Amino acid sequence: MKDKKIKKLETERLILRELNVNDAEDVFKNWTSDDEVSKYVRWSTHKNIEETIEYLKNEEKRCKTEDYYTWGIVLKEQQELIGAIAAFISEEGRYEMGYNISKKYWGNGYTTEALKKVLEYLSKDVGIHKFMCAHDYLNPASGAVMRKAGFKYVKDSTYTKFDGSETFKSKVYYLDI
Repeated sequence: MKDKKIKKLETERLILRELNVNDAEDVFKNWTSDDEVSKYVRWSTHKNIEETIEYLKNEEKRCKTEDYYTWGIVLKEQQELIGAIAAFISEEGRYEMGYNISKKYWGNGYTTEALKKVLEYLSKDVGIHKFMCAHDYLNPASGAVMRKAGFKYVKDSTYTKFDGSETFKSKVYYLDI
């Protein structure tokens, strides 16, 4: 597969840019070490910065394939890295969107803003038009982000943490652009 770079994207309040191992301290401090942020996502809370470094190395490798994209979410004004958003090919043949953001920034619309921008880029510039998202039933705020970005509920399902430690009952949403 050909090598590709993650294109830097901007919105009114955010910069979406490539993540790298130099971000490890901010990533660990702002979200990967927080049990509340990791509660409903596929990765488990990082116990130390070494886990975050390994995660970032893996993200860098995965982004070199044609079926995986990930961006760090940076607040423009503060130049603070507050979260991440990714797109990867799912078993259903759709690009699955995943995102997380530092708890102190929940409820400000940043995740919706980032998701809309990434969807715009992937559909217009990359030519990807079929997307999906899923959220745990107990995490309706994530579903609200999906609906605000245009996703429509299609079915109930489940998903499991990467380490197999927990399985979640979920709602699945599709978006065709």
